[in-house]
Amino acid sequence: MNTALAILAHALRMLIFETAATLRVIMPAVVLVIGCSIGVALLSPDLVAFMQDTQDTGKTLRPDDLLNMVFFGLVGLLGYALMAVLWHRHVLLNGAEQRENLRPNLSIFLGYVWRAVVVGCAQVLAAIPISLAMGGLGLLLIRDNPDGMATMLIGFLGGLAFIWIALRLSLALPAAAIGYTMTLGESWQITKPLSAQLWGVGLLLSGLNVCVYIVTNAVLPDVGIIAVIAQTLVFILEGLVFISVLTTLYGYMVEGRSLGQ
Repeated sequence: MNTALAILAHALRMLIFETAATLRVIMPAVVLVIGCSIGVALLSPDLVAFMQDTQDTGKTLRPDDLLNMVFFGLVGLLGYALMAVLWHRHVLLNGAEQRENLRPNLSIFLGYVWRAVVVGCAQVLAAIPISLAMGGLGLLLIRDNPDGMATMLIGFLGGLAFIWIALRLSLALPAAAIGYTMTLGESWQITKPLSAQLWGVGLLLSGLNVCVYIVTNAVLPDVGIIAVIAQTLVFILEGLVFISVLTTLYGYMVEGRSLGQ
């Protein structure tokens, strides 16, 4: 667990130590992602109301609302990918001789997007046995303990397994961000020495996300454009933490960097 704590602490320290530098690096992507959220909120208010009002199932959406959701959703995902590429390159290529080359070219960005699609497809395939296992566990636990705690436990364990697999496969992403090709199998082998510790990292990330969820639910508004922007900022923050963890793992496992730096 000490290694898991060191990995997460290093990832957070990189984000917080020079907050101004972090914001400067990721700002183009943040503006793009938030712009997509604002675009949806302004052009398709009925869609936003539909998504925020979980109790009203009688609402119908227009075709243009769905088109806006698809368009802005895809652009927003590209914005998240851009944020990841910018952060990976900022940390892993940051040096006196590299400062002018930190901005990715189109080839690097498209290569990263393709690798992210491959990783995402692998995670979808991995979700199948995880779902089956969680379903079998649910039949045992919920039958004997038909309360909400059993369901929450099953969901938590399933999410933890999903994060662990993502950590094992996703070193290919920071590699792609700096122009190297790493297969998912190579990522799996490289992270094998830390396979046990990555359960701890996944547990810490899950706990951090739960804490953020509880705080934001208590503080942020539930409806309206402000709620959309606030939730987008929360998603950006959660995504950035995971991206920074991958950056830390790549530096530690591939480049031999210290977790104490």
